[in-house]
Amino acid sequence: MSVPGRSVALATLLIISAYSPVLAQSTAASTSKPAAIKGEIIGRVVTSVGQAPIGFANVEVTPSGANRPAARASTANDGRFRIPGLHPGRYRVLIRALGYSPRDFPSIVMGASQGVDIGAVKLTAVALALQSVSVAAQRPDVQLSPDRNTFVVRDMPSTQGGTALDVLRNVPAVDVDIDNVVSLRGNSGVVVEINGRTSPMKPAQLGDFLAQLPAAIVDKVEVIPNPSARDDPTGVAGIINIVLKQKADAGTSGGVTVGAGTTGHVDVGGNVGYQSGPLSMYGSYSFLRDNRPRNESVYRENNYLVPMTFLEESALRTQIPLAHTLTGSATYKLGNNDELSNDMMYSTRAETESYGILYHDLNSSRALTAASDRMTRDVNHEIEFESTLGYKHTFADKGHTLSSELRVFRNREGGPNTVVADTLPIDGSPAAVTALESQTGWAHPHENSFKVDYVRPLSKYVRLETGYKGSLQDFHTTLNTQVFDAALSAYQPDSTRISDFTYRQLVNSAYGMFDAQEGKFLLQGGVRLERATTKFHLNLKDATYNNLYNSIFPSALIAYNIDDSRQIKLSYSTRIQRPDDTDLLDPTPRYADPLNLSRGNPYLKPEYIRAFELGVQRTAGSTTLQITPFYRHTLNAITTLRSIDSAGVSTRTFANVATTDAYGTDANLALSGERLSGFAGTSLFREVSNAPNLAAGLNVRTFGWNARTNVSFRATSTLDLQALLFYRSAMTVAQGRNASRSRFSVAARQKLMDNRMSLTLRVIDPFSMSRERSTTVDPLFYQVSDRTRTIRGLLLSINWMFGKPPKSEDNRILDQNAGG
Repeated sequence: MSVPGRSVALATLLIISAYSPVLAQSTAASTSKPAAIKGEIIGRVVTSVGQAPIGFANVEVTPSGANRPAARASTANDGRFRIPGLHPGRYRVLIRALGYSPRDFPSIVMGASQGVDIGAVKLTAVALALQSVSVAAQRPDVQLSPDRNTFVVRDMPSTQGGTALDVLRNVPAVDVDIDNVVSLRGNSGVVVEINGRTSPMKPAQLGDFLAQLPAAIVDKVEVIPNPSARDDPTGVAGIINIVLKQKADAGTSGGVTVGAGTTGHVDVGGNVGYQSGPLSMYGSYSFLRDNRPRNESVYRENNYLVPMTFLEESALRTQIPLAHTLTGSATYKLGNNDELSNDMMYSTRAETESYGILYHDLNSSRALTAASDRMTRDVNHEIEFESTLGYKHTFADKGHTLSSELRVFRNREGGPNTVVADTLPIDGSPAAVTALESQTGWAHPHENSFKVDYVRPLSKYVRLETGYKGSLQDFHTTLNTQVFDAALSAYQPDSTRISDFTYRQLVNSAYGMFDAQEGKFLLQGGVRLERATTKFHLNLKDATYNNLYNSIFPSALIAYNIDDSRQIKLSYSTRIQRPDDTDLLDPTPRYADPLNLSRGNPYLKPEYIRAFELGVQRTAGSTTLQITPFYRHTLNAITTLRSIDSAGVSTRTFANVATTDAYGTDANLALSGERLSGFAGTSLFREVSNAPNLAAGLNVRTFGWNARTNVSFRATSTLDLQALLFYRSAMTVAQGRNASRSRFSVAARQKLMDNRMSLTLRVIDPFSMSRERSTTVDPLFYQVSDRTRTIRGLLLSINWMFGKPPKSEDNRILDQNAGG
């Protein structure tokens, strides 16, 4: 059987196993009204309207101060439940049912001589929102839902003291390479959102920003591989939404984090929240310094020469960032129906970088014929500001809302660098300076946007949603290169490496969606209409490239809840990937070094993607298994091409291929237990690129897979251990092959002061596995590139939380009723 056949067989086997009797679980619940006795909590779950019993609702009981439930039960057909065998103490009771808002009783007191009857618990049916309807893993840190998977990372030991990129490395199906480029299911065309808002920063800039965003301010990560029409349609592989901590508890509370590591890592941060009456505020500050040098090497065979010659390169790159990040949010309720909110983020980064390269030219006998080096030093500066003003009005009908949002985004990144190149002696002659250069480049991505969303339930089971969004993006980059002229003893401009590039994009879009529930079926359908106008202008050449196009993005989802623990769904969406990156469009040469340059293609077309997903999900006790086969068809897919000229200069450029088909399967397993918990995931994907418009040799068929496991072990009531292991297989790519990659780290966290303080020790990459290798095969040359980032080390973090939210009146009444 071929490799694709094995992947399909594996997916089929996993789907069958999801419904096998091995995972079956029967939950016993008494159907007669139990009497309250010592050591048990009883009650009855009913609807808020009509007080009809709700069967198969999930009830969790967690001791005060614990992270995991001590007991669980499901309600019987008459809505009753009984959880026996509880010791005296204070408990949190959480009750959830599919299609209803959960109820949380945070402080139930179990006395020494009596049980607790919390009476009839009324659940309110929610207006349908498929992203919130899920057959969820019992562990609250992992929620596997029909259209997105949510991973709560705020309490992960393996991310403490790290950055947002370390957080993403813990998420199944997500990968971050050595250049900080984020990919999903093997495709880097993924949109990374922050708090549900798409960043106008391009991949290289966004990776640098995420590398400075502290993990301490990240609350959770949502992975949305097949978004609906209500979401931004940009991105081949879907959306990854990073949700920051922005919610304040009642009263005043906060925390302080300090961390340091053997790699030169230092982080300091703090947050404070305040909530009183209609006003809620939250703010955080963080400082980050790091030092993770990178070793690089290149081996090239120059087949275009007869006899063949060789080139060997070795390089060391060091980057030391100093980053400051401020976040803030404020919400004010104007009565019962209106709410104003403001979110803000401000960050600065100054990164000192040095990049030294040594070149060796070899003849056909591998004898050294020439040697040279090149040293680049620069300081990269970045300033980012984002502010969002929101308004929300709630009508009298449940779920009937009108909301709007005005957003402003400003960014500035770049700075000067200097280059010194030398010819090195191989015959005893002295070294000679061959080039002195000075280069300054700046990038200014800006965006202004406004959107409004209207949601109205048409009945108990049908909901209408519609909205509009308008956004204006401006992306301006400049590059100025000066070369020292020895004859004039002065720097002179290099006209081949000077550019002034402006890209403006205006997008107006509107969407409409229907959500409906019919028995065990959940249905969703929608369409998004979009008109985009782009203008790409090379200011120095006075060359303009305009593009105006209209697009239609339909989406659909159907989910069937077989029972309380099993669900199957099918979804479809259409998406777009716009070539709006400087690297992709600007034809001005950009040098990594004189022998390796990149050149954009201003004639690139947008990619259009049609995606299908079939999902199967099964919950059995403390285990949830999710299998998601997918298929993705892309028109005008953008690919990377490499060529070499007679001078030995390798050029990277970009082109559209006719079509690309990708298909595969995701499998995610979430486990919750008193001592052992965590999640594991694997993604298998195959991609077929058809490029008859370019060259037959660019038709590529590739297969790849990755796997990740994150396991936590509760050694004691105050000591948690966690291990992360990631592996990505080797893959065939256009004109070559990428080698396999892996990552491993462990962490331990000791809780102190009744969980208000914690000490976390991370062992990062103990086996020095952070390396990448790529091979390029072309009729004119053969090249192998190796890169290794030095991240091996120890990192110690100390976290202290202060403040205690006061009890609400409802909680005090519950305590009194419970005998506390």
